[in-house]
Amino acid sequence: MRTAHQPAHVPRNERSGCRRRHCCGAQNIFGPYYRRDRYGRRLRVRSKVEFVRGSHVYLRPLEREDLTERYLGWLNDPEVTRYMETGIFPSTRQDLEAFYQGIMGSKDQVVLAVLENKSDQHIGNVKLGPIHWVHRRTTFGILIGDKDFWGKGLGEEATRLTVEYGFRRLNLRRIDLGVFADHESAVRCYEKVGFKIEGRLRQDLFCDGEYKDRLWMGLLRSEYVPAKPEKRE
Repeated sequence: MRTAHQPAHVPRNERSGCRRRHCCGAQNIFGPYYRRDRYGRRLRVRSKVEFVRGSHVYLRPLEREDLTERYLGWLNDPEVTRYMETGIFPSTRQDLEAFYQGIMGSKDQVVLAVLENKSDQHIGNVKLGPIHWVHRRTTFGILIGDKDFWGKGLGEEATRLTVEYGFRRLNLRRIDLGVFADHESAVRCYEKVGFKIEGRLRQDLFCDGEYKDRLWMGLLRSEYVPAKPEKRE
């Protein structure tokens, strides 16, 4: 599932309404993760922090080590980027690095990696941003780039985990998103989480050689109903 409005890996240099330290993106929340070798020397290793965990996936801060050729392949795969703004032009490693630098230290967006629980494999990203701290609202975006994990409900769980994080920990009041009107599987997913269709922008997006409608969907904290917890595997 991918939203048409703000894919989770596309940088958005938009205004910030935050002046407080605690209103930073997730990349500011965690420091480097270290382990000791047999001689007691400290070595920096890939973070194993589980920022938000679900039954099948967990979210953690996106790291530079995630910027792999595999990740780059997602962004240049027409099937993956079909419903995204990314994919119109080829993406390069320099583009990935610029994106990563843009989210580091950001105070108006949170980008988290989505990992599958059993394999600890990075399968995509989620994003909240730009976050408007005065109005307590933001826009959601998601990318599940690994096609081996499509159709398994992982995107729905990642969406729900991100929404709960936004409402419970960031104290947001409203989360919205844009999606192609004919992207039926994504629309169903968002409706399962609790998003409601609030409007239709006619011929707002270009895809597959034609202009298509965009649905605008929103979810209020007062309306959100958390899913019943599943038994973790």
